[in-house]
Amino acid sequence: MKITIVGAGAMGSLFGGLLAESGNEVLLIDIW
Repeated sequence: MKITIVGAGAMGSLFGGLLAESGNEVLLIDIW
């Protein structure tokens, strides 16, 4: 599954890492 997370802070990175470890394709976007 392809998942995009907007907000690559502490929680976004945590959830993104967990989703990636479980086999998903994760894209983190940070608007700064």
